[in-house]
Parts: sequence; structure tokens; C-alpha cells
Amino acid sequence: MAQKLIARHAALKAERAPWDAFWQEVGDYVMPRKADIMEQVSVPGTAKQQALFDSTAIRANNILANGQLAWMTPHESRWFSFDAPPELKGVDAVEQWFKRCTEIAHLEIARTNFYSEIHELYLDRGAFGTAAIFCDTGKRSALRFETWNVGSYSIAEDDEGLIDTVSREYCLTLRQARQHFGEDALSEEMRKRLEEAKSDPKKLDEKWTFIHMIFPRDPAEIDPTKADPENMPIASVYIDQKAKKVVRVSGFMELPFFVTRFLKWGKSAYGWSPSWVALPESRQLNFLVKNMDALAEVTAFPRLLVPHNYVGEVDTRAGGVTYFDPNNPNAMPKEWATGGRYDVGLDREDRKRKTIEDAYHVDLFQMFARNEKQMTATEIMERSAEKLIQFSPTFARMTTELFNPMLARVFSVLLRAGMFPPVPEAAVVMDETGAFLPEPKISYSSRIAMSVRALENNSFGRMVERLMPVAQMRPDILDNFDFDRIIRETARNDGVPADWIADEEMVKRLRQARAEAQAQQAQMEQAQMAADAAAKVGGIKPESAVGQVLGEALG
Repeated sequence: MAQKLIARHAALKAERAPWDAFWQEVGDYVMPRKADIMEQVSVPGTAKQQALFDSTAIRANNILANGQLAWMTPHESRWFSFDAPPELKGVDAVEQWFKRCTEIAHLEIARTNFYSEIHELYLDRGAFGTAAIFCDTGKRSALRFETWNVGSYSIAEDDEGLIDTVSREYCLTLRQARQHFGEDALSEEMRKRLEEAKSDPKKLDEKWTFIHMIFPRDPAEIDPTKADPENMPIASVYIDQKAKKVVRVSGFMELPFFVTRFLKWGKSAYGWSPSWVALPESRQLNFLVKNMDALAEVTAFPRLLVPHNYVGEVDTRAGGVTYFDPNNPNAMPKEWATGGRYDVGLDREDRKRKTIEDAYHVDLFQMFARNEKQMTATEIMERSAEKLIQFSPTFARMTTELFNPMLARVFSVLLRAGMFPPVPEAAVVMDETGAFLPEPKISYSSRIAMSVRALENNSFGRMVERLMPVAQMRPDILDNFDFDRIIRETARNDGVPADWIADEEMVKRLRQARAEAQAQQAQMEQAQMAADAAAKVGGIKPESAVGQVLGEALG
């Protein structure tokens, strides 16, 4: 097993190799603290920062990451919910159970390192286009998250284009390896070092490289009668790279890692990022700022031409005095080549900064902060829609590749850990394979999710403006629209809590009760009118002309 997996790891790493050079250059301009793709370093240095003269791309990527954290996965508010699946919708006990599970999941996630790790993922995704996060059970909490550094792992897609295989290299100290795998699982050389560490504790901090591969098991390799880690659908294998020894074989019920791409790059498994657009401008802007700084220094501290036979010193200090021969004007020191157009350079800087910020969707997350004039509600909606249309493709991919499978994994881990209340009997579904709990429907209530859904509301508002004048002439035109569904969906899009919206069956009962009350009221009014008429008839004398006519009519 070790030989086969090491060979596959090498093949996946070779496929990734062309991306490493690109990620290295992106790191130099966008995220210097992770610019160690081609050459791993363990201590920080200033060499890369000294070659960087402009930080526009760094700040733009930070704004993108911070905006996604605040608008998509806010720590201070609820951004997702586990809802009852369609087949169990309307069963109160089931819906209440899923609501309680949602509350517990938010509390558990808040207790973990999720928000710091997801922020790191957003930074990687914006800079490099590919980012991965690992979700496992923790020692101190039910969940533990870890964002893997780009360049440390390789990936492979399944037949549907989703990432289902990851292979990564990482280092552990001798002490950490013993804690993680247990001494008996280590190679003979590592156990020997542990013995030596008893007299020389420094050896405990020696670093060893391991390969960790996670991939779907072949169904033929799984024994369905066993539920141990070695027979789970997803395999997890750790290998001591130097000794070529498997130190642990385990598994997962579902994929524990989630790889998201900003957008896909052709047929490659890796992703395209805003840095592809911003990199040329980042290079040029860095060069331009460097020269603009030089021009500013030359303007402030001009270069001088001094005759070769000049006697004395040129005093360039403020208020300094320099003596020269007035009979020989050519012997006077003078400025040389200090007439650069600083204003032209500033204009070029602004245009390149705008291009970089546009690539990272800075305007979307700073739209209102930068607003210099009052806007109407319609202007706000139109501007929001314009920015969201550009961002929504990558948001949709993040939902599919990251949030949906990750939250399904969170739900399963917490359920198996006994963190949720007992499952109500009504939530258990039977089929030909037996009883099972259907997967919850995952809904999102973050500001970005609601803003994307609100685009539908904007379309409905524009349609109503066109529709009402026509409806006044042709009321039957309204029959083309299911207004009950429209109102319910637009309310959800605007973030109205689900329990504020009446159940469809309740609406039917209310309408039926209202119709019955209206019918009863109409009957009562008719009876009252008949009684009034009878009273009036009783007051007419039979011998009168009216009485004779009524008598003939009544026979």
C-alpha cells in the first residue's frame, strides 16, 4: 500500500507542479507571508517585502476575505439552518428538532477554530484560486478545522468534476508523531530516535515528513458487515515518507475535506483567482510606485551638476550657503534632470489600483462605505444588483463545493457524537433498505445569500410596475401569476424568519373559515332582509289596494 500511494502522490504532485510557479509569484505580490511555494521556509524574513513597493493587491485581497467572512459566515449572527427535508415538511416535531439542531451546531462551531480557519481559506481562495479546509473531530471539542496551505497538497476530481481525492505532505516533530500515531506505529528509525531522546531531549523536536492521502475506497474493498474505520467509504492513510511505511489506516463516513475553487481553470482540477487579472497590474504598479518614489526623492533632493574645477563645498541643507565665482556663471552648481511629471504617474497609479480592486470585488464590500451622495432605494438596489451579478458565480461555486458538503459533515459528526437531542420517531423514514434519517435541507441566511435571492424580488418589483396599468384594463391578466407563491418566496428572500410565515395548510384553513364566516354572514343578512320585509307586509291592511295585490300574488 505504501509504495502504491507514494507513487500516486508523486503523480498528483507532478500535475500540480506548473501551478507552483504561478502561486509563488502571486504570493510575492498578494500574500508575502505565504510566498514559500517553491522553497519552504520555517522562519520569517524581509527579503520579499523589501522588493514590494505597493500593497494594493494585498489590501484588496484582505477586503475580499474580510467581506466574505462578514457577509457569508458572520460570527455574530446565524448564517445557515438545518431544515426538515421536503418529505417531512409540515411535521411540527421534526421541524422543531431540526431548529434545535441548528442552534446546537452554531454554538459548537463558535466554540471551535472555524472562524479563524475559514478566514484563512478566504484569503487563499482570493489569492491562489484554490483553497482547502479539513473538518475532523477534536480533542477539546466535537469539531476541529484546519485550512491547508496551498502548495502543500494535490487534488484529483471524480467523474462529476468534484474533488474527492487529496494528497498532502506535512511535517511533524518526533514528539508530535508519537502523540498522533502512537509509538508502536512509528518506523524503526523513529523509535530508535525516541530512545536516544531520553538522554538527548533535543531529538524530540526533529522534524519528519509524512504523506496523508484521503480518497474513496473501492466498493469491492469494503466489508459491509463491518463498521470499523478500515471499512468506511472514505480511506485515510498516513505514510512515513522516509521509511515508506504506513503508520495509520483509517477512514471516514463522508469526505472530511472540502476544496473550493474561485472559478475553474479549463479542464484542470485547480482554480482561477482574481490574481490572474490583478497580477499584470500588480507588477506594473509595483514598478511604477518604485519609480515614483525615486522621482519624489529627486524632486525633494535634486541632483546637482558641479563643474569639475569648482572650489569649495555645495551646501544642500535648508538655509545652506554655497559660494561660487560670479565672474564665471558656468561654475555655479545647478539642478539636473528633475523635471519629471509626477501628476502623470499618480494618474497611472490610480487607474491600475482601480483595476486591481475591481478584480477582487472591493466595490461590492465597500459600496456603501464609499458612497459620496444620498441614494434612493431603487438606486441602491440597482447598484447592489450590478455588483452581485459579478460575484454570484463564485458564490454559487462556494455553496456547492464548500458550504453544502461541509455543513452536511458537521451535522453528521454532531449527530454521531450524541450532541443533538433524541431523533423524533416522525423523522425516521422507512424504505426497502430499512429505517434512516433523511439529510437535512441546508438554507443560508447570510447577507450575501439574501442579497443574491433578493435579485428575484427586484425583478418582481419591476414587473409589478409594468403590470398594474395593464391590470386596471384587464384584471384577468393577474391569473398568470401564483401570488401566494410569489409572496412566500419574496418574504424568504428578504430574510423573514421561517416561523413568521404561516404554513400553507394553515392558510387554507384560514381562508376556508373566512369564506364560511362570509357565507354565514350573507345568510344572516338575507334572513334579516326577509324578516324586515315580512314585518312590513304584516302592517298592510288586506282591504287596501296593495293588500289586494299581495293577496292575489300569494294565492
